[in-house]
Amino acid sequence: MQAPRPTPPSARFIPAVQSVTERSGVTVEVRHHNQILFWAVVRTTAFQVVGQRCGVLPVHESGQRLGVLVTHLDKAIRAVRRNASEPVYCDNALLNGHIRLPEALAQLGFMVSEQFRPLAGAKAATALLQERIEDYYSELTITTDASRSWHSPLTGHGWILDYGRGTPPMINAFAATGKEILQGELNSIHYALLDASRYRDDLFAGSVRFRIRSDSLMAIDLLHNPQSHARAKSTEARTIVHKIHELLSRSKVSYDWVKAHSGDPMNELADRLALVARRCSAANISSVERQRLLLQIADEGVDLGKVMPLRTGRFFQVQ
Repeated sequence: MQAPRPTPPSARFIPAVQSVTERSGVTVEVRHHNQILFWAVVRTTAFQVVGQRCGVLPVHESGQRLGVLVTHLDKAIRAVRRNASEPVYCDNALLNGHIRLPEALAQLGFMVSEQFRPLAGAKAATALLQERIEDYYSELTITTDASRSWHSPLTGHGWILDYGRGTPPMINAFAATGKEILQGELNSIHYALLDASRYRDDLFAGSVRFRIRSDSLMAIDLLHNPQSHARAKSTEARTIVHKIHELLSRSKVSYDWVKAHSGDPMNELADRLALVARRCSAANISSVERQRLLLQIADEGVDLGKVMPLRTGRFFQVQ
């Protein structure tokens, strides 16, 4: 007797991978990076990208419960989607501790799907965000200052890392022994570059343009031309200039002199940071207390026509 043969299914079985690959709809992705919200909205049909939007929004401008961000996403989704029944895909992540994106979009009337995002949409949104982030952080302005007391070998170093475009600048400070103020001014620039590199692995790969600002005319002259001044004979200064040039050898860079105590907000802030670092070190104040003082300065912000919020960097120490 012959065993019965199974009846073939009425519909062809579609593998899960193929189902995700051929899925269509609108993919939404939001990435929080250094107090900036980057967002991308991409519409795909199977393998093809047929519409996309992206944007940038500083967290401090995103509104209550990220209301401004949600408004931007609402407009972008409506601009790219084909019709009201087209599904919207997004991760169920808690944004900035305030909202879950699927719930926020569903409240706007969108058909939010709980399925995996379309493969083409996910890839396109990730690539779009990465491109936007790299472009956004393509220019870094560093303002530095040093503070030295004639009664102590300690030198305080303060700096601000500012990518502009609404990004909250990052402040930091450090104190070390030094023989002369020129060495201290140059070290402040070197330490600021080392600090900045801790947040971006490819900082010195050539994609970022640098603008270095200091109120030390001698330091700026030496960086422009190491043989431009007799003080270039100083072994310490020459060594630091070489380190700075080595770090920036693949990058476009400008060295700008800022007149001290002339009302430049960033220069005044760098001076204050350097002073705090030197006095904390001289008084043997703990690193925890020093960070608390930096947080207090950050909370005050900096007045650039309007008060700009500040961030504090991670604890810095030369290895």
